[in-house]
Amino acid sequence: MSKLIQIKGNTYYIPGSVNIGVIRNEKEPEKSIVIDTGLDDDAARKLLKILAEHGMGVGSIINTHSHADHCGGNSFIASRTSARIYASGIEKAFIEHTLLEPFCLFSALPMKELDVKFLRAKPSKVEAELEEGEACIDGVKLQIIALGGHSPGMLGVVTEDNVFFLGDAVFSEEIIAKYGLLYMTDVKAALETLEYIKTLDYDYYVPCHGTPAEDIRLAAQANIASIRAVESELLKFCTIAADRERLVSRIVEKYNIKLTVPQYYLTLSTVSAFLSHMTDAGKLEMVFDENRLKWHRIID
Repeated sequence: MSKLIQIKGNTYYIPGSVNIGVIRNEKEPEKSIVIDTGLDDDAARKLLKILAEHGMGVGSIINTHSHADHCGGNSFIASRTSARIYASGIEKAFIEHTLLEPFCLFSALPMKELDVKFLRAKPSKVEAELEEGEACIDGVKLQIIALGGHSPGMLGVVTEDNVFFLGDAVFSEEIIAKYGLLYMTDVKAALETLEYIKTLDYDYYVPCHGTPAEDIRLAAQANIASIRAVESELLKFCTIAADRERLVSRIVEKYNIKLTVPQYYLTLSTVSAFLSHMTDAGKLEMVFDENRLKWHRIID
């Protein structure tokens, strides 16, 4: 994170491991809006410094979702400014009670190996909930769009300059090529979101991980293809009934995932999302075998 780049009009972004959106408040630059805040205090400190160099301050923070690399800078900014934090209702709960993220991944009180800043940001207070539709923050008009799939209540933001900040709804083709398996909590919602994004016609699209683009359709289709590829692998693996841990092992091997304890549980969560979707869609069935819950492919 080192520079502020203008996309169009009063809409900017700061590139980094997570792209941070900036909407300059033309009438009150000291009350500009930032979209996501990075992973930690260091990211937030750099953000404030860059904005100050351009005569801006933070009046409001919009968190697209509650993952730590998107809201980890909230606490630092809130301690040094009067910025109000906005998020959707369900993401608000996770931003304010950050133990929920590793708790959900582990399905119980997590061990210390999951209590890391990448999974658990410093908590921050969300003053206002955002819903899909038109919004006006400090005189700045915005369009809020629900983007389900990656996270339960993720939101996208469209500025008056016709620029759409996508959160983690679309990953770049480079990231797909590198990782293959994309994290998500709801596969059906992710597919619906991606198909919806393909129908839109904004001037620019800004993914949180990737480069802003004038056309997002190819990237969205690449995300859809990635999801379909994982489904295909799981169907192949489930020709013989397999439990979830066995399927995680097969996916790790297929996508050459370098395991740590956090990465294992992120992979387990994503595989679980696929199993839920594919079972509900009638592609897989659940069976108990040797006191284990297993999934088996339904043959047409």
